[in-house]
Amino acid sequence: MTVVKLHLRQGGQADDVDLDTLTPKARALAEAIHMSVGHQPIGVLHATGRVKGDVPNFRYRHGNGPEADALAEQPDHRFVTNYALIGRDSAVTAERWLEEQARSVPYDAWPIAGARSRMEPLEERVPSAEAARVDRCLTRDQALHYLAEQSDRTIILSNDAWIMLQKAGNAPAPRHHALGGQMPLWAVEDLDAYVGRQFERWTVTRVAEELGYSGPSATGTARKQLSRWGLSAVGRAPGRGGESLFAADQVRAAQAVRPGRGRHGATRQAGRFT
Repeated sequence: MTVVKLHLRQGGQADDVDLDTLTPKARALAEAIHMSVGHQPIGVLHATGRVKGDVPNFRYRHGNGPEADALAEQPDHRFVTNYALIGRDSAVTAERWLEEQARSVPYDAWPIAGARSRMEPLEERVPSAEAARVDRCLTRDQALHYLAEQSDRTIILSNDAWIMLQKAGNAPAPRHHALGGQMPLWAVEDLDAYVGRQFERWTVTRVAEELGYSGPSATGTARKQLSRWGLSAVGRAPGRGGESLFAADQVRAAQAVRPGRGRHGATRQAGRFT
């Protein structure tokens, strides 16, 4: 056990925190806060893996010339101090606060040091800085938002659909679990692999056929089933009247874990058994 005292509550009450129970990014954050103990508000310096010249509008603000060129090569560090402390009587644990604050940091940034102020970061780097650099994990909500933001293949899924696709073995499983299993975390690399997977795109008509629907209401029934599953279209077929397209592997996965799967003797027609 590696236990430190952290003052994370309003009123200055201290909590004992076992660093060995934290994810790397949360541990680095705890180490940074511990290093700057006695300084309020809490200040933490973060690395972004970039240089200042990579920041948008850098040249607009600083222009060109030797001084600007030299500044452009300096590491792009960010100082964070607007932490909302835990309420004095709150049941939130210090460990949960640290994990939540760590996940609020962009996935490609990580804590590297405590700081007395924006202009006075501590020179000593936290022991877990390098481990935190590769801790590129997201919570479930963050993972779904990340998938939906991908420009080339938008993947919009409900929380229930995400859980269902994991059960079916279609979506990636969490890479880690924080807080004793209460907070599943997905690695960005695993999400990128899911976005880049190869899959067929089915029209609603094809989905209806695969689900066993027939008759004039078959496509409407298929759309309702896709909505119940929380599966959104991944594109549209070409042409003015092109149908919405759905990921075939997601439809197959949802069908595989569908309640009642495997019953025999019933013909499915436009959403009802006959």
